[in-house]
Amino acid sequence: MRRIAVWTVVTIAVGTIAFLALRPSPLAVDIEPVTRQDIRAYVSEDAKTRLHDKYAVDMPISGTLERIALEVGDRVEKGQPLAHIDPFDLEQQIKGLEALVEQARAQIRGVDVAKPKPEDFASAALRVKQSKDSQGMAGHEYDTADINLTEAKRNYERLKALREQGAVSQAQLDDAERVYKGLIETVKRLSLAEKAAGKTRQLAELADKRVNESVNDNEYQRDVYRADMERLASELAVLKGDLEKTTVTAPVAGVVLDKYVEDTRVLSAGTPVLNIGDLDSIEIESDILSEEIGSIEVGDPVEITGKALDDRVIPGKVKQIYPGGFMKVSALGIEQQRVKILIEFDNAPLKLRPGTSVDVRVVTDERKDTLVVPERATFRHEGNWAVFVVRDGRARLRPVKIGIKNDQWAEILEGLEPQDRVIAETKNELNDGVRVVGLYE
Repeated sequence: MRRIAVWTVVTIAVGTIAFLALRPSPLAVDIEPVTRQDIRAYVSEDAKTRLHDKYAVDMPISGTLERIALEVGDRVEKGQPLAHIDPFDLEQQIKGLEALVEQARAQIRGVDVAKPKPEDFASAALRVKQSKDSQGMAGHEYDTADINLTEAKRNYERLKALREQGAVSQAQLDDAERVYKGLIETVKRLSLAEKAAGKTRQLAELADKRVNESVNDNEYQRDVYRADMERLASELAVLKGDLEKTTVTAPVAGVVLDKYVEDTRVLSAGTPVLNIGDLDSIEIESDILSEEIGSIEVGDPVEITGKALDDRVIPGKVKQIYPGGFMKVSALGIEQQRVKILIEFDNAPLKLRPGTSVDVRVVTDERKDTLVVPERATFRHEGNWAVFVVRDGRARLRPVKIGIKNDQWAEILEGLEPQDRVIAETKNELNDGVRVVGLYE
């Protein structure tokens, strides 16, 4: 019996040693306590600065543009002369018309009593016909130009809306704007030309009336000369208006962004000359994935960072969310649906230039002093969120309800207590009940 007892003890000891030798070692894991702190949800994206206010300076009239002394980067003030168009031809035309005005005045003062001759009747009738034809042509040209202006305006406004959506390029919008502005000037000119043609017709009809109705009354000549003076005054108004445009001034204060003409050249109205930008209107443009845009609202706070800011965090806020999206190919060659947003911030102390790359983080939600765990501790299990907590040296699966998340933390609404400890990073070997030990314990 004694021998049997000894063998029993030996067997139990050997079995215990074998069990302890073959039992798996505890899995080393990163264990973190559940804590209370502030947490923010945000959308992070790359972005670039751009100018909100950018102005194209075009040739207001056709003529010889003198060499522009300004260079790209030069600062200009509103109303400052930017370029000059040689006024010589306009000045000579104005002098010629002013001489004709003086001549008409002299003719009014010295109306001569002279009966019209047979050839005067024919000449007067011919002049009436020619003036009617001229007025008709002028009216037709004006109507055509007015129709084109309406169409150009509609096209410009359409492209402007599409540009705000990112659907067309700035160059297309600038082309449409130049055509629209050029037609505005054309309609103004043709309107004055139609009025001048009307005065010419009035002049011819008065002359014809006088020849046919009152060969002895010389007062008709005064009416003729007065009508002629009014016609000349209309033409003078056009030329003097063009003369005022020979000095091209800055529409706003800003910086010269582009210079399209270097030397003296003959250019037509509407030709681009300069681009001026208001650096005080710097804003940030970013393309947000369409599945994330729903969480962003106008007015949301934005944290702006990047190399250009020397690791500083600059505050901003969402200024505008574009109504439509667009397709963009990512750096990995994947097509993504994105939506543009604009972000406003104070650029005065930063002096950022257009086209500067920055990083933005749009804060979409925030919680104060709430229960959180490391975001990497959370995972999906059977359609719900879960974590592994540590109980008596073993991993225990715990379903949880999660609030807001970011790339570092996850808010816990239900399922954990402040004294709990969670496994901060899941592993394939982790299962409910697995023995674990902390990496730093």
